[in-house]
Amino acid sequence: METPQKKLCPHCKKGRLAYRAKRPPLVKAFLFWLPIKRYSCSLCSKKSYVYGSAWETAPQKNTNNAI
Repeated sequence: METPQKKLCPHCKKGRLAYRAKRPPLVKAFLFWLPIKRYSCSLCSKKSYVYGSAWETAPQKNTNNAI
């Protein structure tokens, strides 16, 4: 089973892209048809563009010791 979690920040590699940031008007006007979203890092506060969703799936650790 996989657990969804936010993507890592491409700048600091430690924080998560947790908050949505406003896109500039030119990006909104000319690239409205692309699923591009702008996010802000929870640690370094730098902004990054993400194509699609900021959620990624990570494998969940198996805590069941059954064979």
